[in-house]
Amino acid sequence: MRIDFYEMSGRFTDPLEVVGVLIGKAFPATCDIAVVGDRDMLAELDQRLWDKPAGRFLAHGIDDQQAPIRLLNQAPAHAALLINLDAEAPLPDGRYDRVLEIVPPGEDARPRLRQRWRDWNRTGAELHHHLLK
Repeated sequence: MRIDFYEMSGRFTDPLEVVGVLIGKAFPATCDIAVVGDRDMLAELDQRLWDKPAGRFLAHGIDDQQAPIRLLNQAPAHAALLINLDAEAPLPDGRYDRVLEIVPPGEDARPRLRQRWRDWNRTGAELHHHLLK
């Protein structure tokens, strides 16, 4: 399993904007996307995905198991692509082709995300780090 950590810095200050771009790049080639986050973040992401990107339709739904892009407060048992917005969420134990861990700017979530890196590493996952500037 491949795990990609997207570390936000520079002009990248909004985790939801980054997730929207990543979803837009993955969909429709990947039609089994799950985004995990808290209810408030998911509600805001839901609205943004209806508005952006302009000219595209990103079929999604909160807690909608039939939607190709599912917005969930817990990781599902399976997804082709799992995007995690919640540094406090437990490490998921389902089956995923790829997991994207979003590292927001600032130091608040970094200790927990550093621990997630170590936890994923212990599972034998293939880890990658991307610095967004």
